Amino acid sequence: MTPAVPALPGVAELLEAAQQEGVAPAITAFVLRRGAWVHESCHGEIPAASKRPLGPGDRFDVASLTKVMVTTSVAVQLVAEGRLDVDAPAAAWLPGFDRGERGRITIRHLLAHTSGLPAHRPLFERAMADPAAGKAFLPPAERPRGAQLVAAFARGEELLREAVLAEPLEAPPGSRAVYSDLGFLALGWVVEAAGGDRLARLAQRRVFEPLGMHLTGFVDGQDPLEAAAFVKASAFAPTERCVHRHEVNQGTVNDDNAWAAGGATGHAGLFSTAAEVAALGQAWLDALRGGHGVIPREARQFARRDASVAGSTRALGWDTPSAEGSTIGTRLGHGPRGAIGHLGWTGCSLWIDLDRELVCALLSNHCHPGGSDRERLNAFRARFHDAVAAALDIG
Repeated sequence: MTPAVPALPGVAELLEAAQQEGVAPAITAFVLRRGAWVHESCHGEIPAASKRPLGPGDRFDVASLTKVMVTTSVAVQLVAEGRLDVDAPAAAWLPGFDRGERGRITIRHLLAHTSGLPAHRPLFERAMADPAAGKAFLPPAERPRGAQLVAAFARGEELLREAVLAEPLEAPPGSRAVYSDLGFLALGWVVEAAGGDRLARLAQRRVFEPLGMHLTGFVDGQDPLEAAAFVKASAFAPTERCVHRHEVNQGTVNDDNAWAAGGATGHAGLFSTAAEVAALGQAWLDALRGGHGVIPREARQFARRDASVAGSTRALGWDTPSAEGSTIGTRLGHGPRGAIGHLGWTGCSLWIDLDRELVCALLSNHCHPGGSDRERLNAFRARFHDAVAAALDIG
């Protein structure tokens, strides 16, 4: 017999109202408390063969949750194995990253967003202008397939790497905290060098398969056979209408910098479900409670807020609640151990309350069909977490 799907009082109603009010066409949430499944619900529609109600197996582009679910998770494993040192220069694994002050950038700086690299640059524009890489940005009907498209993505990644290696720093390493996609692009390449494989395969072998996360992965344009098999498994929530690619992104990464490299990068590109995002969160929670598992005990140093830069809320890879206006809401994350979490630009989030042993995965395609209202989205995220806390009599 199929077990009944649990629902917390008032939470599904809040999510349904948010979907009806236009926060996102599709919203889903999954909540674990002390490892027990306490809430799951799906709201809205998804265009598959035709429009149908959103289901628990439908996958979302989780955007920057890639930074913690993949890059940070593999990095902490490599640290535990002695293959990566967070206080060593990134240039030890990233040749060409040692010019000028960039030579002082450590793995810790990249994880804590204190490298001095800028937040974002439209690096994909270099790929669009390149004769080989630009083929990936042709309209779908004109876009090459097979080996030609793989070559376009490989050239695009080469251009991205050259751009990041040459990008001037905006501040000396360690002097400020600015959330940086470029820093995690670089960190993804460091993890690949230390791990000896492409990031998508490292994450699949080291994290997703051991945790039973069979619906989580990259659509990696540089590995078309694996990408095709992954796309067949279930449907995807659409994200933006992309003027650069002349299509609505659905089953392809929303982030254009990630797309230029094929869709599997250190800062973005992952697809997952609410249940599997929560499973990853539970693996981190288990490690932080001293358990042995996929995430090693070295996770404890990653979950501590970086104290080297005044005012930063960043831990290593993760964020922590800010004093005012956090998307974790007003009731969670305020115990002695606090909380760790991360947001994704498309409309996704993962927060882990360490004292209440609570994992909250909230996924949406808020950016579909075009654009985003950050203030509205973040207010909705806070209301969701407050509703979860109220239903569990927390706070």
